[in-house]
Amino acid sequence: MHNGRIFTLVGGIFGLIGLVLLCVGITLAASTASFLSSAERTDGTVVALTERTTTTRNSDGNARSSTAWYPTVEFTVNGRRYSFQGSSGTNPPSFEKGESVPVSYDPDDPSDARISSFWTAFLAPMIVGGLGVVFTPIGAVLFVKGRRITRLRAWLRDQGQQVWAEIEHIGRDFAVRVNNRHPYVVHATWQDEGTGRTYTATSDYFRHDPGPDLHGRTHVRVLYDPADPDRNLVDLDARHP
Repeated sequence: MHNGRIFTLVGGIFGLIGLVLLCVGITLAASTASFLSSAERTDGTVVALTERTTTTRNSDGNARSSTAWYPTVEFTVNGRRYSFQGSSGTNPPSFEKGESVPVSYDPDDPSDARISSFWTAFLAPMIVGGLGVVFTPIGAVLFVKGRRITRLRAWLRDQGQQVWAEIEHIGRDFAVRVNNRHPYVVHATWQDEGTGRTYTATSDYFRHDPGPDLHGRTHVRVLYDPADPDRNLVDLDARHP
C-alpha cells in the first residue's frame, strides 16, 4: 500500500487549481456577458491573421510547439476607423482575411471591442472553466483516496495482523512516474496458512534503491487485514526477530 499523503497532497493541489480555474472562468464569462449586454454592434472586417507559436515541455522534458492564428479586425464608428486583435487564437484559423464579422464595442470607448459571435466571445471562459470542471473532481477523488489510505494505514498499524513476508523483488516500478522518475518499490510475498493462497505486498515508493538499507535481509514485516489480506502495509523499519 502506498503512502496516502501523496494522493492527499496531489488531490489538494488539483482541487485548489480546479476551484481557481472555475472562479476565473465564471468571472470571465460574467464580464463578457456584461460587456455584450451594454455594447453597441456593427460589422467589421478581418484584415490580418497573426501567427503565434508557443513552446512547452511535457513530463519527459521534450519540447512541444503549438501554433495559433489570431484575427485582427477593423471597423468604423462615426467615420473613425478602429482595429483590435482577437483575444483567442485557433488552429486552424477560425476566420479568413477579408471576412466580415460581427463586432461589439463600448459606445463610450469604441477602441474596447471584440468579435461578438458566441464561440469567439466565450471561448476563453469556456476553456478556463472547462479545465476547472476537469481538475476539481480529479482533485476531490485523489484527496478522498489519500484520506482513506491514511486512515487504513493507521488501522493496519494498530490492528493489522503481522506476518514476515519474503522479499521477492526490489526494483523500479516502470508503470509509475514520480517527479519524472520511476520510483523504487519492494515486493514481498507470504502464504496464508489457512487457505494456502499466496499474497504479494508492495511497499511505498522510494526515490533511491532501498536494497542497501535492508542489509541483506530476506524478510520484511507486513501488516494486513485478516478479512482482506490484499489490504496490507509493508513495514521496512521492523527487524525480523
